[in-house]
Amino acid sequence: MSNIIEQLTLTSHFLNIVVGLLLFIFGVTGNFLTIYIFTRATFRNAPSVRYLLAGSVASLIQLFQTLLPRILGDGFGIPIINSSTLQCQIRITIASVATLCSISFPCWASFDHFISTSSNAAIRHYWTSKKLIYRAILITVIFWLIVFLPVNMVSRAVGESCIGNNIILSSVYSYGIIPLTYSILPIIAIIYFNRGIVRHLKQSRIVGYNQTRNRLVKQVRRMLIPQLMIIIISGIPFSINTIYSISTSSIHKDSLRLAIESLILQLVRLLFYLNYVCSFYIYILMSSEIRQEFKKCFWKQNLILPQNSTINASRIIPIKT
Repeated sequence: MSNIIEQLTLTSHFLNIVVGLLLFIFGVTGNFLTIYIFTRATFRNAPSVRYLLAGSVASLIQLFQTLLPRILGDGFGIPIINSSTLQCQIRITIASVATLCSISFPCWASFDHFISTSSNAAIRHYWTSKKLIYRAILITVIFWLIVFLPVNMVSRAVGESCIGNNIILSSVYSYGIIPLTYSILPIIAIIYFNRGIVRHLKQSRIVGYNQTRNRLVKQVRRMLIPQLMIIIISGIPFSINTIYSISTSSIHKDSLRLAIESLILQLVRLLFYLNYVCSFYIYILMSSEIRQEFKKCFWKQNLILPQNSTINASRIIPIKT
């Protein structure tokens, strides 16, 4: 049995180093490229871009705040975090807010696309104004800070980990808030707003718009599947594992079970980080306009738009998962 436990431990260690490093490199690269491309003239005036930029910043914070220390600590044995309780509470608060913001801002972007395709000009003008978008971003940060502050304040440092010492609060968050915010609500929001976008586009009666409309409808439908897959793969296993951990915390476990659970936890954590890694690559695969801009940035091709034509960025930027 000791050989099995050793193999499980080595596998977990290997996954943390190899897969963790790949996720970190691709995630950091992708988020920086997202920020670079979406701040260019082609896209910067699109309202939803501000949500996507905020989401990329939150994803970068999450990758540097949680994934990098885990790779260095669990993978290479470099303990860069020796927390006091105060440091523990600050770290877990930053990580919680960054995690939920990186999920929430793309949902706001989905809402923005939904509103941008509405036939009601007054609604479009109000809900896509820069002032309201900045307010929404600020309120979202404050909201998640308030929501997760109670459980974060009762966390205590145990080595390099932060452990909650209030079983009632931990149960409320593990059984309710985490499954809702990490998987259920984002899935509902993505499906609802994508269906609304398709409905608005189909209802459009602008002369000469049919061909563009049909292209946009197909693009939205193409993007729905990878968006949902990333949410399902990253959010649902994490939510299930959180529920399992809190429900079995008082059960005595032998060494083999602990090794198996440690390996599963490592896999779940790595899958969870897909949500902060894949966004840019979905954009590139699913949006010809973003591929075009990417080529202009890095291959310096002379991609010339017809005279007096512009890209309607608010309609072609993909909805981040």
